[in-house]
Amino acid sequence: MSYVGGFPMLRWQQTFNVGYVPNNVVSKVFMAVACDLRDDPNGIHPRTKHDVGYRLSRSGLAVAYNQQIEFQGPIVQTIDYSVGSQTINLTYTSVSTIDLRNSNGFEVCCQGIQCSNDSYWYPSLISNKNDLTLTIQVNNSCVGQSLYGLRYLWRETPCLFKQAAIYSGTDPNLPSPPYIKIF
Repeated sequence: MSYVGGFPMLRWQQTFNVGYVPNNVVSKVFMAVACDLRDDPNGIHPRTKHDVGYRLSRSGLAVAYNQQIEFQGPIVQTIDYSVGSQTINLTYTSVSTIDLRNSNGFEVCCQGIQCSNDSYWYPSLISNKNDLTLTIQVNNSCVGQSLYGLRYLWRETPCLFKQAAIYSGTDPNLPSPPYIKIF
């Protein structure tokens, strides 16, 4: 697993702690998810500028020019979790279908305030997809305990090139953005 570093939190804060833009705090702002485009372990910027340009152009057309086009990957709408449960259900919005490329990318923490230490976050796999809802299997280390948090793509380089787990089913170049939820 790759280093966590400061980029996930920086990106989160750039969205005013919502996870995506535009949102209810900043309605005329856009950005592109690019954490799935890192292909050079020695550089922080994706070398494939075409993908970044494509994503930014879609966002610009939708936000600045009010064109009715898909410009974001799946966005978490609701989370269904009961204390002690073995699963978490996440329902997404902003897309009509989800392309699930693999079951990786989610982590859970059940160690309370110790979760500021990244070593207490445990990988948790996607176990089911039903329309726009994904089921995450809580890591065995946390089953039966209260979860402190859930996060997705919370790493400097969270996945191989274009291999994040979740993308739009109608535009395969639009990934779901990194996400964190503190319960």
